[in-house]
Amino acid sequence: MTKTLQDLIDESIFISTEYQARLAELTQGAGWDVDFSAPAFTLQTEPPVTLTPYLLGTESASRGSWIWSWQELGHFPAEVVSAAVQAREAGERLGVDELSTDELPVAEGLARRLTLAAKAVTGVYAHYPAGAGGGVTAWLLLDGPEFELPELTVERMMRVIAEALTTDTAVDHNLAVDSYAKLRGAHVEWDTAATCVVTVRDGAQRFWFDDHQISGVEPAEPAVGPEILADLAEDARSRAAALREDRAAAEATAARQEAEPQRAAAPAETPQPEEAPQEQPEPIEVPEFVETEHAQERPEPVEAPREAEEPAAAHAGAGDADLPFDQEPSDRDVRPGRVSTTVVPGPEPVRPAAEQAPAPAAAQHREPVAEPEEEREVEREVVAGPGVPGSAGTEPVVEGEETAEEEQGERKKGFFSRFFGL
Repeated sequence: MTKTLQDLIDESIFISTEYQARLAELTQGAGWDVDFSAPAFTLQTEPPVTLTPYLLGTESASRGSWIWSWQELGHFPAEVVSAAVQAREAGERLGVDELSTDELPVAEGLARRLTLAAKAVTGVYAHYPAGAGGGVTAWLLLDGPEFELPELTVERMMRVIAEALTTDTAVDHNLAVDSYAKLRGAHVEWDTAATCVVTVRDGAQRFWFDDHQISGVEPAEPAVGPEILADLAEDARSRAAALREDRAAAEATAARQEAEPQRAAAPAETPQPEEAPQEQPEPIEVPEFVETEHAQERPEPVEAPREAEEPAAAHAGAGDADLPFDQEPSDRDVRPGRVSTTVVPGPEPVRPAAEQAPAPAAAQHREPVAEPEEEREVEREVVAGPGVPGSAGTEPVVEGEETAEEEQGERKKGFFSRFFGL
C-alpha cells in the first residue's frame, strides 16, 4: 500500500492539534532547555516538566534545505533519532519520498508538513520547533506521561476539529475524521462517502462532506454502546503500543548502523617488533586505550615542534564547532528558544607541548650510520577516542597517520556545519 505525504498529514492533523493544545497548557510560555544526551526537554515551569525529545531534523533559510537527523548516524544518541529513523522506514515502505530523502530544498511550510507526516507513522503527536541560532530551527517531537489525554467527548471533539480546520492544512476531511476517531477510541460509521456518524462516550455527531470537505455537522443518535467503545479504546492503545515497538526497533537499527562503520574503520593490530629499540621515550598514558603504535619509518623525519602543536589545534577546533550534545542545561545560560550544542562529557584540556616526554639526549645527537636503520617504534599522541574522557565518541585518531576515523571526523564536522549552521 502506498500513500502520499498529504495522506499522512490528514491522518494526524486533528490529533496533532489536540496534543499541541496540551503542550501549550504545559509550557505556559516558559523557557526550555534541551539535553540530547539524557535525552530530556525541560520546560522551566514551576515545577519543571521534563519530556522526551526526538530530533527529526533541521531547516535553515541560509542553507536553503531541510536535513533529516538520520542523514549520518552517530552524532546523537540512537533514542534521539529513533523517531526520524522510524519515519524514514515508513516512508520507504509507503512510498513517501519526502520521508526517505536525506535533504530537501526549503519550501514554505515544508518542515511543519514533514513533522505532521512523521507524527502519523511514529505515534508521537506533539512537536516543538526549537530555534538553534543562526536562522536554524530544530524540529522536535515530544513525548511523556504528561500528554495522556482525557476520554473524548462531543464538546472536546468538535473544538479540536474546528481549531484544526482553521489552519487549512487538511485536504481530505473524510480521512482526517476517520483517522481521528480511531486514534481516540471513538466509533465511526460511514453511511455513504458523504456522511458518517462518530460516537463518543457522551453522544454522537453526524458529519456531512462535500468533495471531501466537511460541509455540515449535526447531533446524531449513538451508533454503539459503552462496551463497544471500551473495545475500540483498547484497539487504539494497541495501535499506539505497536508504534512504540516500531520505534524501539528503529532505535536498535540506528545503534547498529552507527556501530558498523566504526567497526569497519577500526585500525588493524600491527605486530610488535621482536626487540624494542633501546632508550625509547616513555609512552603517554591514556586510560583504556592503546598507548603507542608502530609504523614504517617515513622518508623524512617529522619535526618535533610541529608534532606537538597539531593535536592541540585539533582539540581546540572540536571544542568549538563539532560538539553535538548539551552538557548540563541547568548550569548554562541557555536562552529560551535556543538549542545548546555542547558535547557530553566536556573535553579535557590537552597537555601542552612542554609536558611531552623529552627524547633522550643520546637519541637527539645520534650520528647517521651507513648501515640501514631498523624499524623503530614511533610514539603518537592520541587525539580523540571513545576511551578518552572528553571524546565525542569517534574511533582513535592518531597524530601523523591518516586513518578512516580521521576521515569520519571530517565528515561529522561537515555534517554539523550544515545541520546546526555552525
